[in-house]
Amino acid sequence: MKIRIFGLTTFVIMMLIGCDLSREAVGSYKKIPALIDVEELGVVGPALAGAIEVEITTPQKENIFNLEYVDTTLMARLTNARTSIIAASLESPGPAGMFIRNALSKDVQKMVLSGRTWIIAKEDIWAKNQLTLIITAPTVEDLAARLELGGEEAFRLIDNSVNERVSPWLFGKVFGESEKLDLEDSVASEYGFGIRIPRFWEWEKGAASDRFIWLRTLEPERWVFVWWTPLDSSMDFSVERWRNVRDSLCAIYYEGDRVSPDFSPETTGTYIGGRSAVQIRALWENEKEGLGGPIVSYVLSDRITNRLYIVDGAVFAPSVEKEPYLRHVEIVCKSFRGDLPLFYEERAAR
Repeated sequence: MKIRIFGLTTFVIMMLIGCDLSREAVGSYKKIPALIDVEELGVVGPALAGAIEVEITTPQKENIFNLEYVDTTLMARLTNARTSIIAASLESPGPAGMFIRNALSKDVQKMVLSGRTWIIAKEDIWAKNQLTLIITAPTVEDLAARLELGGEEAFRLIDNSVNERVSPWLFGKVFGESEKLDLEDSVASEYGFGIRIPRFWEWEKGAASDRFIWLRTLEPERWVFVWWTPLDSSMDFSVERWRNVRDSLCAIYYEGDRVSPDFSPETTGTYIGGRSAVQIRALWENEKEGLGGPIVSYVLSDRITNRLYIVDGAVFAPSVEKEPYLRHVEIVCKSFRGDLPLFYEERAAR
């Protein structure tokens, strides 16, 4: 990777020499090393943590990502990591500020100074399959304000990038098993939509006549269902209606599971296949069995098929962190395409 250098210091040389793009980034996707100058850490650190360390309920509290602050003595953690962050103002006198000023061209710095940009995503600076976010602003106060008001943009860039990098593993070949293309074709033929099915997943229940399909894998248990109904232009699909539909489906197919009434579902806007969708995070429970776990669900409409879909994933993984497995079902859910030509176009391009 080419970076314009002005007035190299020993630190910047150390950051840039020895880049070996034949090696892969390593470590956890969840742990993100962050370089912040000590002079700005007290202001920038809390704002960055608020943006990146997003908490979900599984039902335990889990962070989607955890920041690990590093200094120049721990640079290997930054340069080897799958995801890293360098955050400093353009006026910061420390190594993070110095790196940013040397890494960004004068044109990009002008954009930062004018407020036109503040997050620069760089891929594969030190290793393959690596994402580095450079987060900057004219002053430390500006940087903190940017993070507090728009930090979800930084989180979204990282989260989407992690999904893109986990997907090849999830759908790749392991122990002779790979993505179930034949099963995907059967679903597409019978249901009229596309969804990717990873190795070791099965078509567990459902039929096209029921407008329902349940895909499932074990160890730990993860599942995704798709349900649809004809799209009515006057339809107001509220969270409460989502709960009622999901509970009614689970009463039939999931042995009485239900959306937990003790946790308020959390909704955010997102996109699936370029179409807007509502993401719902909630908890499921089975009172009779004393079981439960996290849900990530998507509600979206498709004008091509004139259907409203629920694409819903859940996890049952007692005694372990559930976020990594919840990401798997999220990736499967987001592979859904109501537009079959788009589904096959994307598959041919992979």
